Amino acid sequence: MSDNKKDEIQRELTTAYWMEMETVMNYVCNSVNLDGVRAEEVKNALATDVQEELGHAQTLARRIREFGGTVPGILAFSATQQMLQPAAEASDLLSVIKGVIDAADASIRQIPHDQQDLRRRGLRNARHMHHCAR
Repeated sequence: MSDNKKDEIQRELTTAYWMEMETVMNYVCNSVNLDGVRAEEVKNALATDVQEELGHAQTLARRIREFGGTVPGILAFSATQQMLQPAAEASDLLSVIKGVIDAADASIRQIPHDQQDLRRRGLRNARHMHHCAR
């Protein structure tokens, strides 16, 4: 494999890694910040998904190393998930769920093809949360 191809793969893996890490941070804050009668199911789902997202990030970190890269530290991080930021109103479930769907869609487009089936299952779970919150 050419050095250019390895560099490209490392960049793509690193982007996917940061997307997963940002999702973990946003899921943690949203799983704690949401309030309201219907919020418990969403909060629990997000709290549970934190471990799954962290597992994705760890897998991507290992793949970065396999291609000869260095897994970056937090100083290289730049947030991009505008839709997944905590809602202005702690009871705004729909904006959080839409953010989850948006982040999952972006992740599907970014992650290596061999891991896309896992992410699609997560997207189906997010869409189910959206349906339940209506």
